[in-house]
Amino acid sequence: MRLDDDALGGEIGAVFAVSPPLKSPATVAESDDDGEEIFVPPLNFSMVDNGVFRSGFPDSANFSFLRSLGLRSIVCLCPEPYPEANDAFLKANGIRLYQFGIDGCKEPFVNIPEETIRAALKVVVGISQKI
Repeated sequence: MRLDDDALGGEIGAVFAVSPPLKSPATVAESDDDGEEIFVPPLNFSMVDNGVFRSGFPDSANFSFLRSLGLRSIVCLCPEPYPEANDAFLKANGIRLYQFGIDGCKEPFVNIPEETIRAALKVVVGISQKI
């Protein structure tokens, strides 16, 4: 697997909570000139803990990479409606979406609703305990 180095960096837009794949992950991906598979991670992708990842908001270029992780759940912190293409990808791959709308302002002293953060954290903790 080769990662596209240009795809790292950006804003946090989603937390991916995963558990090990139940079967071999799909290997469908774009190929470069040498026929090597190219997996493009979402912006700012990184491992948080064993089986838990975070990243910027994914798009269709990231679907092969996400499929290779064997994702079971995605926690999205964006307030905007989830795009149809992303929703179709989740349904096709049996991935459950938990969405908590939090405005993306990065200014200091931003008022983030505590109840929303608690609800999102409960989901992440609950999923990570099942890993």
